[in-house]
Amino acid sequence: MQGTPPRLAFFVSPHGYGHAARSSAVMAALHRKSGVEFELYTTVPQWFFEESIKGLFRYHHVTCDVGFVQTSALSYDLRGTVEALQDLLPFEQALVDDLAARVLDAGCSAVVCDIAALGIAVAERAGLPSVLIESFSWQWLYEPLHDRAPELERFSGELRHWWRKATVHVQTEPLCWRDDSVETLVDPISRAPRLEREQARLELDIAPDARVVVITMGGYREGMPFLERLQAMSDVVFIVTGASETARYGNLMLFSSHDAIFMPNLLRAADALVAKLGYGIIAEAWSEGLPFAFVSRRDFREMPPLEAFVRRELLGFEIAPEDFAEGGWIDRVPELLDLPHRPRAGSGADDVANAVSALLVSEGARSVSESGIEVL
Repeated sequence: MQGTPPRLAFFVSPHGYGHAARSSAVMAALHRKSGVEFELYTTVPQWFFEESIKGLFRYHHVTCDVGFVQTSALSYDLRGTVEALQDLLPFEQALVDDLAARVLDAGCSAVVCDIAALGIAVAERAGLPSVLIESFSWQWLYEPLHDRAPELERFSGELRHWWRKATVHVQTEPLCWRDDSVETLVDPISRAPRLEREQARLELDIAPDARVVVITMGGYREGMPFLERLQAMSDVVFIVTGASETARYGNLMLFSSHDAIFMPNLLRAADALVAKLGYGIIAEAWSEGLPFAFVSRRDFREMPPLEAFVRRELLGFEIAPEDFAEGGWIDRVPELLDLPHRPRAGSGADDVANAVSALLVSEGARSVSESGIEVL
């Protein structure tokens, strides 16, 4: 008779899809290592996780983090961000109590948080160890904005309070800020493709010898007035995500922002990438070793260290935001396609899985009664 698989709670920030991609990779690694299954607390769409860990989790729609309120892939709403943080912080005790009871009722033995501090508060209330995974902190990103939005300083203090309570703290490359008190630093964490290159192209109905470029701005819809110019470059297949429709026009394959896309398969089929800088896409491009033309944002503190990592680890060039919209970069696509691939083996996900497993062994079995919470 098989026993019940061990369970962990994951609280995943919904800011973009990078945190969800990273958490998906860690959960897949934990399942491979120890057969772990998961309780997932987030507002990231459920389909996103089903692409990596289908059948291994129960989904709970919970607002666990804010980050920034985005108005597009390249801009954010500062006042909207402050208002959303006011709704979440400080965490309501009734919310923390309810989530702690649910985590214990599900039989979870620890709580893992991808930058979502709410999970640390829940873990403390439940009497469980917590693991924090991050490559930057919101408080670090908010710091240059205090003059424009003084409320951010108070919210940063609240987040910092909870971060310090994490049992285990893991930082990952590409790293935006280094916390010298954190001992564990791992390589980029990326999801593994489910298909080999030939299979991925067959599924997309792309010829084996075609030259393919993926264009993505993350989980956001972005204006792309240059699509006709892409069609004119008929010897290259362009796969574009975040479009206004899902359609195929000759060499142009469009996927809307509502499509359930498994990006690692698209990248496995590709020869080059054009994308907005962000953790998830950088980690997965790094794993594939794809030539990368990247779009940055001048007013975001995260950008310089991400740019430095891409320049150091990947081949390609920068596209200014205004140049992306105007399509001036399209003339450089042949140059991008001529650059070689430099794929890497492995992912930092396995190192995080090892750290979590070691924590569970060192903590041992925790009695539910220690928390003082009545399990439903």
